[in-house]
Amino acid sequence: MCRLVLVFFLVLSRAGFSQVLYNPNDERFKSLYLEKVQSDYRLQRETFDRQEILFSKGLISNQDFEQSQAAFKTAQVTYQQTVLSLAFEQPHITIDKAIKHQSQNGKTWVKLTLRNTTGGSLPSQDTTFEDIGGLPTDRIANVYVSLLNDDQAVVCQPYEAKIPTMKYNDPVTIDFVLLQDLDYVTVKEIYGDRSEEKKILLQMDDSADRLLITLDQFSQEVDLGSQAAFGMTLALFSDKAYAYRLAVVNLPGQISWDFFDGQSGAGRNERLSQVKLCQDASTRQISLSTYLPDRCDSTSFVVDKAIEFFAVAIPEGSGRKTFDLTKTYTASALDKLHISYARIEIIPRGTGRVSVLTANYYQEIRSGKRVDMIVRVRNDGTSPLTNVRAWADVPAEWEATSSPDLIDLLLPGKDQTVSLTLIPPAGLGVGDYEATVKATAFAGSRQIDGDEKSIRVHVKPDGNVLETAMPIMLILGILVGLVMFGIRQSRR
Repeated sequence: MCRLVLVFFLVLSRAGFSQVLYNPNDERFKSLYLEKVQSDYRLQRETFDRQEILFSKGLISNQDFEQSQAAFKTAQVTYQQTVLSLAFEQPHITIDKAIKHQSQNGKTWVKLTLRNTTGGSLPSQDTTFEDIGGLPTDRIANVYVSLLNDDQAVVCQPYEAKIPTMKYNDPVTIDFVLLQDLDYVTVKEIYGDRSEEKKILLQMDDSADRLLITLDQFSQEVDLGSQAAFGMTLALFSDKAYAYRLAVVNLPGQISWDFFDGQSGAGRNERLSQVKLCQDASTRQISLSTYLPDRCDSTSFVVDKAIEFFAVAIPEGSGRKTFDLTKTYTASALDKLHISYARIEIIPRGTGRVSVLTANYYQEIRSGKRVDMIVRVRNDGTSPLTNVRAWADVPAEWEATSSPDLIDLLLPGKDQTVSLTLIPPAGLGVGDYEATVKATAFAGSRQIDGDEKSIRVHVKPDGNVLETAMPIMLILGILVGLVMFGIRQSRR
């Protein structure tokens, strides 16, 4: 046993073994510890190189060669582990820039620039460490980045971007489409076993030097006689201050409009004619209200046909002098004039209203007879009506008919007569009864109900009994008169 121990120590001494095992709890003198393991690694490498030459010449045994090789591998692993531990002791990715800009297709983009600033405890990031098995000490691999809003929802496309590798101090730029128009976003970074979140303010791209108008919604259906409101955000992409005149072009003269301050405490009562934006106040919430007339002039616009127009922001100065609000402009013409604009669409809808009129709301009939009356069905709205019906809602056991039963089309301002017949049941008693005349129609796909009109029906006794009794009563009256006259003459 003693002999084996002696042989083992002789082999180690012959191999120049002076292993230093890595101690992860040693937090003191990390740089000195790195020098120590590096020195041990170099010594074991030189010793192994000599043993390899001796083994190739057959001067040492296979066992001695394998022991020298094992000592070298242990020193190499310890050295590599120390280098990587110190290199990534404090991994960190910084955000250099986050620039918000808009492309020609109207999408909002964010250009995010990241940088690997991992310093660790290495003497220098420029230091070259020999033979560490291809393990990188100057880069971070597999970095995942996404943008979040305040509700922790991802608001970018792609939803998550992958950076395969980030070299030390070498900036990497990622382009995201911003799915929600925000001034602040949270940048989420995942790499290794770390997850970091940083809330940042997006910078405006001052190279564009222009105003961006973003609509909450660009198209609305609006009934004649009502109004439509369009919320919008003005965002200045410039480091300068500009004043803009707000206006609308290509809108028919029958339709009026106003701009309102969406941030004002006075609300919609405060009208706007111009706004001023600068780098410190680069965004503004406003709204545009359009007012449609009760009736349209076909020479101005057509019901159910879209009206396209532009909300524009005209820079004060030379741009205002050359811009004519009475002209019709295309998007390309506005681009050439460097006028900021937003395309808006209104689809005017006619209002559907149907009414029923009659000359007499009181009808009188004899018992056993029916009521025949004429009503007029009128389109009082601004939209054509289809499938127009007028009918009478009668008491129980009564019957009612209408002719025509259905009117296929009734244009605005037009009317048509409908014959109504109210048929009481047999043996109906004398008295007053009530029926209701109603009308319905369709304006497009919407059903329109007209005002209800009450009809009072008075039933009198049957006229045949009176007609038979009248002659008899007349004869009896004549006879009574003659008798009375004869009695008076005899007394004289």
